[in-house]
Amino acid sequence: MPDTPSPRTRTAVTERIIAHVTRGWPRLGEPVVRYRGQFCYVSAVLPGHRDPTPILRLRYQGSADHWAIAIYLASDDRYTESELPASFGPKTGTPEQGIDHTFILYAGPSSHH
Repeated sequence: MPDTPSPRTRTAVTERIIAHVTRGWPRLGEPVVRYRGQFCYVSAVLPGHRDPTPILRLRYQGSADHWAIAIYLASDDRYTESELPASFGPKTGTPEQGIDHTFILYAGPSSHH
């Protein structure tokens, strides 16, 4: 199993993330998606901010549909997979599930529910 997503997987997942965020939270504009090793980081410009705020980190689990989900803790300036709220849902899932579970905490409910 590859440790890091292939360029094709990165491109496909980036497109999925951008589509999901712009559909669900259109007021945030296009999210910033970047990769480092096995991680995919998603940031977005929240209302009242000029710079993108880190929100989500996905850790590659061998397929474009399976990632470990971590939320950014601004108070500690770090990402956590282990200290997620009990109401959070699955600790792993698709990029879209990761977005739904983390963006709601930073930007409120999505507009497509």
